[in-house]
Amino acid sequence: MKTIVSLILSGLFLVFQALPVWAVSTTYTVSATVPVATGISMTVSSVNSTTNAFTTEPPGTTNLSFDTMTFDPTNHIYIPDHYFALDIGVTGGSGSPDTTVSYTEGANPNSSSATDTNGMGHKATATFAKEVTSGSSTTETLLTAHGPKKRLIDLSGEHVTFSEVSGGFLRIYLGVWTGSTTNPADPTNGEPFSNADTAGLYNGSLLVTAVVN
Repeated sequence: MKTIVSLILSGLFLVFQALPVWAVSTTYTVSATVPVATGISMTVSSVNSTTNAFTTEPPGTTNLSFDTMTFDPTNHIYIPDHYFALDIGVTGGSGSPDTTVSYTEGANPNSSSATDTNGMGHKATATFAKEVTSGSSTTETLLTAHGPKKRLIDLSGEHVTFSEVSGGFLRIYLGVWTGSTTNPADPTNGEPFSNADTAGLYNGSLLVTAVVN
C-alpha cells in the first residue's frame, strides 16, 4: 500500500513540474490634464477698515463709493469705514491674468477753489498685490514694481504682467489717502479729504483691462 501511495505522489510531482510558468510585465501610463483658462473673473469686495473683514459685492458691481465719510477730529480729515479689494483672476482652467489699469479724473468740486485744485485721483490710492491660495489659506505678496501703492491719478497704462502673478491672481486694494505710514505706506504726494476741500461729489473712472495669458 505504501508503495502505491508513493507512486501516486511521485506522479503528481512530475505533472506539476511539467506545467508551464507564466510571467507578465505591463507598463501603465497614468495621466491627468489640467485645462487651460478660458476667461477672466473680476470680483469686488468691501473691506471693513477696523476688522479687515471682506464682504463680496454683488456680481456686476461697478460703483465703488467710500460714503459715508466721517470727520476724524484728531487728524482733521475725512475717512471712510471701508476700502475695496478688486480680485482679478482666470476662469475655466489654469493660468494668470495680464492686466492694465488706467484712471481718468471725473467730478472735482475743487476745480473752482483757489486753495485746492486736486480731485479724487490725488485723494485715493491703489495697492497692487499677488494672492496665492493653498487650501484654506492665502499668501499675499506686495508688487513693489507697482508702488506697491500709488495715487489713482498716477495710474496710466499700469501693466501687471501674467508672470508677476503666475500661480495666483492679482488683487488691487482701493482706498482713501490718509497719510498712513504703515506698510504699504500712502504715497507722500497724496492728500486727504479735509475741510479745506470744497463740499460736493468727487469721482473718477478706473479702467481695468485683463486678458488670459
